[in-house]
Parts: sequence; C-alpha cells; structure tokens
Amino acid sequence: MIIKKTGSFMLIWGSIIVALILSIIKLPAFLSDYLPNYASLVLMVWVVAFPNKVNVFSGWITGLFMDFLLGTTLGIHAAAFSFMIWLLHSQFESFRFYSLVEVTVVVATINLIGQFVLFWSEHIFGVVTADYHIIWSSITCLVIWPLLYLILVSLHRLIIPQKDEYYV
Repeated sequence: MIIKKTGSFMLIWGSIIVALILSIIKLPAFLSDYLPNYASLVLMVWVVAFPNKVNVFSGWITGLFMDFLLGTTLGIHAAAFSFMIWLLHSQFESFRFYSLVEVTVVVATINLIGQFVLFWSEHIFGVVTADYHIIWSSITCLVIWPLLYLILVSLHRLIIPQKDEYYV
C-alpha cells in the first residue's frame, strides 16, 4: 500500500517538475508565442484523472515554483493555477459523462481563462506588456492536452495498476 501511494506521489510531482522545466526552456521567437503552459496542463491532467490526489494547494505550490522560476511577481501564477484547479474540481462530477474531446474543450477553455487571469494580474501589478499570444498558447494547449492526458494516465496505469481509480 505504501509503495503504491509513494509511486503515485513521485509520478505526479515528477511530471510537474518536468513540466516546470519545460516551461522555462527558451525557444526561438517564432515558436515562443505557441508555447503552452505545461505546468498548468499537467496539473489539469492529474485533476481530471485523480481529483483526490491533486487539489488547489497543489496548484498553489506549483504556481509559486513557476513564479520563482520565471521571476514574476510572487503569487501571480499561484493564484491563476489555484483558480484553474478550483474550476476543474468544482465541475469534476460532470466529467464522468464527458468524452475526451469534450473534456479537452473544457480544459482549453479553463486554460484560456487562467491565461487571462495571469494577463490581468500582471497588469494590476504594473507589468504592462501587450501579450496577445495567450490565445495561441491556449490553442496549442487544446492540441497537446489529449496526447498528454493519454500518456500520463497510461504511465500511471503502468506504474500503479489500481482498479478503483477513475479515468476519463
């Protein structure tokens, strides 16, 4: 029992750490507008697949790490990630009846809302930039999320096979 819980914990936080590393990788200028927010995507995968293992506090901690890594105002990403995770948690019961395509559209919409929260909060704290790439980033998230979901859930099933877990 302990090994299963530890393996699940290590897989979830290991994938979040990899997503944080992917989020700080610099890409060429023509690709940087399409860079998805990997950390929020991985968090949303784990919230949809295992809502009892990832919660709003996990989103807050991941957002704080993202703020540290990017050098942004402390708490901006934390608030946005927590808000996105809270939206997914509050609507989780209805996800059992959604197909993967419908869940993907919901996740992309929540990601777009989270990107606007980030954009808005940066303007409140005085970082005035005209970042309109958040729409392109959300479209990239729409394309990447189903593949990321299938990979991470398959990896979880491979490492920790449990019959009582819920998968979409």
